[in-house]
Amino acid sequence: MKDQLDALEKQGVLPELDRSTDVAGPDADNNGIRDDIDVYIAALPVSDAVKKAARQRARVQQRIATIDLNDRAALMALADASMAATACMSESAEMGLPLEQQSQAGKVGFSITLKLQAITANTPERAERYLAYMGALHGTTTTYPTGRVCEDE
Repeated sequence: MKDQLDALEKQGVLPELDRSTDVAGPDADNNGIRDDIDVYIAALPVSDAVKKAARQRARVQQRIATIDLNDRAALMALADASMAATACMSESAEMGLPLEQQSQAGKVGFSITLKLQAITANTPERAERYLAYMGALHGTTTTYPTGRVCEDE
């Protein structure tokens, strides 16, 4: 996996990712998003609304690094925030497009969501933490949110 990530970085597909053993990684501006992920989002060739949704998703992914895995209420709140970020990405990607273009735009938004999840868990320590988070959620359910799903920045 490391070789694949190195190759993607060299090709410019991904920004140079932080590979420290620190699960949270650097966030110099304290915006809740790891600095290398911020760079990746800024370089995305998408609308400002989709970038805003991507930052919302990135903040959710970043919170996984520090959440108390034994705090059931916090886990459920983060799971709800994750669903809201997913809905926000879909809504933002499809916003203002004709119906026949919305499906493809939604796929692009979903692809960004998956890539953010993957590059946030880019080290063994981060991947292990993500798996522990998913394990802590085992047996829980969430619902797809309705109403306002996008955060204000």
